[in-house]
Amino acid sequence: MTNKKRIIAVIIVLILLAVIAWLALGSHGQNQGQKTSQSQTKATTTSLPKGVKSTDWDLVLINKQHPENQEISFTQAKVGDKVVNQKIQQSVIDFMAGAKAAGYDTTLVSGYRSIEYQKEVFANVLANNEKNGESEEKALAETKKVVQTPGSSEHQTGLAIDLAGNDALAKYPGLTGEMDQFASQRWLIDHAPDYGFILRYPKDKTSNKETGIDYESWHFRYVGVTNAKYMTKHHLTLEAYLKALKAREAS
Repeated sequence: MTNKKRIIAVIIVLILLAVIAWLALGSHGQNQGQKTSQSQTKATTTSLPKGVKSTDWDLVLINKQHPENQEISFTQAKVGDKVVNQKIQQSVIDFMAGAKAAGYDTTLVSGYRSIEYQKEVFANVLANNEKNGESEEKALAETKKVVQTPGSSEHQTGLAIDLAGNDALAKYPGLTGEMDQFASQRWLIDHAPDYGFILRYPKDKTSNKETGIDYESWHFRYVGVTNAKYMTKHHLTLEAYLKALKAREAS
């Protein structure tokens, strides 16, 4: 074998060894990535609040993927002229009182809404969008971004409230995300977990995708203090939280 052929053979061998080493390293990295992902999932599951179950009454889920087309039966109670589930009546009162003590007057814009009433709300927003010159298709799409279709609104549980600072409401009587420009609305968002509420439809894209609803700075949902604080700390929507709880229950 000539020197030239020997050199070529050596080069080929070196290339083959380099390829084998690269493939082995890639496989190791992939396995490590899988292990990391699995350990992170396990850590998230094991860090969930103890004693909480996905079937707890305050974690009932109603959305577009989980509609409820029958009226829900629960004991009703009033906060001012609005109806809520009796189980959260005092929490709503305390939430508003807390805002008052901090210097912010608030208005409970909405509490319980029946399926029939939700139909009216949806129809009114749809008609308004069409009146603004939007096509029928676009008006429907825009309406679905901000209003749950009848049967998929959690207002029918009596556990959801629309709560706004009076100054924010005065500027935005139609309720818009921009209400968070006011300190009163920011106080409500920041302190909601202290009273067992979460901001149900956060601003980030991941939350929007999980809930199917655009940012609503006024819509709060009662889930209990323990759940609310955990969900807020870990930036979890109700959908994501329930998924984690069900994963723990299945393990």
